[in-house]
Order: sequence, then C-alpha cells, then structure tokens
Amino acid sequence: MRIIPVIAFCICTATSFTQNINVTFRSVLSYQGQNLANVWGYSDASGNEYALVGAKQGMSIVDVTNPDNPTEIVQIPGAFSNWHEIKTFQHYAYVVSEGGSGVQVVDLSNLPGSNLTYHSYFGDGAINGQLTKAHALHVDLTKGYLYVYGSNINGGRALIFNLNNDPYNPQYAGTFNSGFSALGNYIHDGYVDNDIMYSAHIYSGFFSIVNVANKSNPSLLAVQNTPGSFTHNTWHSGSALFTTDEVSGSFLTSYDVSNPGNVNQLDKIQSNPGTFSTVHNTHIINDYAVTSWYRDGFTIVDVSRPANMVQVGNYDTYPNAGGSGFQ
Repeated sequence: MRIIPVIAFCICTATSFTQNINVTFRSVLSYQGQNLANVWGYSDASGNEYALVGAKQGMSIVDVTNPDNPTEIVQIPGAFSNWHEIKTFQHYAYVVSEGGSGVQVVDLSNLPGSNLTYHSYFGDGAINGQLTKAHALHVDLTKGYLYVYGSNINGGRALIFNLNNDPYNPQYAGTFNSGFSALGNYIHDGYVDNDIMYSAHIYSGFFSIVNVANKSNPSLLAVQNTPGSFTHNTWHSGSALFTTDEVSGSFLTSYDVSNPGNVNQLDKIQSNPGTFSTVHNTHIINDYAVTSWYRDGFTIVDVSRPANMVQVGNYDTYPNAGGSGFQ
C-alpha cells in the first residue's frame, strides 16, 4: 500500500511549494468550505487504494489507486467538526469526532461503489446510549478490539469495545480506570497491539503502558514523562515507542519499551531545529516515522535504529510560514 504518497496528497493544500527532500508532489484534491484534520488508508480486495479523509462534514472516501488522479467516491455525512479520526478493521471504518455521532461505523465492502451502509453506535451494556463524542480511536488488529479515547464518558478514559463477534455492531467490553488524577485520567490518543496499550495523557505530560488482556480490569505497567510535557500521540514498533508533544519547539521522541519496568528514552528529533515548530502525530511505516508538523508539513525519519533517528525526507505543505503556531 502506497501510504506515503497518500499522506502527501491529503495534507497538501498550498498552491506553491518550497524545496523538499526525497518527496515528490503528485496531486491535490480540494474541499470547498471544509477543513481536513485526519487521514487513514484502506485497500479493498481488488487492490484498489483509498484515502479515508476526516473532513469537516464527515468522512470522505477518495480513490488514490492512481495518485496522479485522486477521485472522491463519496462523503459519508457526519457531525460537523474540525476533527474526525478514522481507523479500520477488516472492511469496516470507524469514525469519531468531538461534534457528536458516537462511533460511526461504515461498511466499505461495496467499494469502489458509492452505495455504502453505515450507522452510529452510541454504546451498549453499562454505557448504553451514553457515548456521544470522542477525540481519537485505535484498533488492536491482533486481538480485534476498538479503543476510544477522549470521549464524554468517565473523564475521557480509554473505552474498550469487542469487534470479534460483529464488527458492524461493537460491544462494550471495559474501561481503563487508571487511578490517576482527573487530568491524568483523560487519554488523548493511544496505540494498542496484542493487548498492550500505549496511552497519551496529554494534560499530564506522560504516556502509560497498560496490559489490557483483562478488559474489565486493565493493569498499569509503566508511566513515562515526555520531553514537552504535552503527550499528544503514541505509536509502537518493535521494541520502541514513539511519541509527539503538541507544543512549540517539540520533538518526535523514541523510547525502549521492551521492559515496561525500565523504560528508557533513546533519542529525539525536530523537523527544523531552531524554528520552534510544533509536532502533531507520528505513524510508523516499516522503518520510517511519517510525522506531521504544524507549519512544517511532514517529515520522514529513518527509525530503523531508534537510538539514532535520521530525517531522510520532508515536504513543506505550508511554505508561507514556519516556526511556532498552528497551520
């Protein structure tokens, strides 16, 4: 799956471009009157590739099989919000926003056709009908569970949902009750694989490592402060964890988490040292961290040696300005 070109296409909005490294601009698709705040990738059974775009009026599904000619297939109506976060499991997409609609579940099996089935899930069981909004989500693809972060329930703690029985109709399975302070309980984002969760506690400035094998009683394994004390996003790969702090002059930071009882910071890197750019999210693709930065576009960092991260590519999607701030 050609993830890196998809990311470039989705976040490029300027009409003029500065000098960039090892990244080639291919195309742009504009959305009149809509902000874009998130993108995820999906491939169908025939090998067609799609960008699932978090647009202000709902998830936009764009065929990017030919990256030189991106074509919107359909936009699934959703809550009006500047943020829509999207993840997939099998042939389903899960969408959350801070504008409402609970967890929107979209069946993608009819792609490339535009007639898709979808509905909103607001919780069942102990949280029946209570889940109205959330900031982020992640899917443990190994175990088949959906994790929802920053919701309106339980102070924004991580909510856990079983997708194994019926991915179109999630089932509430539990909540991570950390025992932290009120601010610490709130989880902004997270990454989960094989029943281990890496949670970004943004307002407390740390990430936690949690064993969630027992969904009704997750177990805290470790807590680690991050350099900018505003832990926005986490992503795990191999024995390393990568974090971002959403503050001016922040870093993409790597840690050895092979032993949760002895977490060690390994390295940290900025997009353009000295400019005070703010990092947003990072995703690991093979041995590369693809990271978005306010005012600096995105960078590609070789993380094959997490203790010695090296920037090998970048694309400035907002060449009109740099430094701190949000653009």
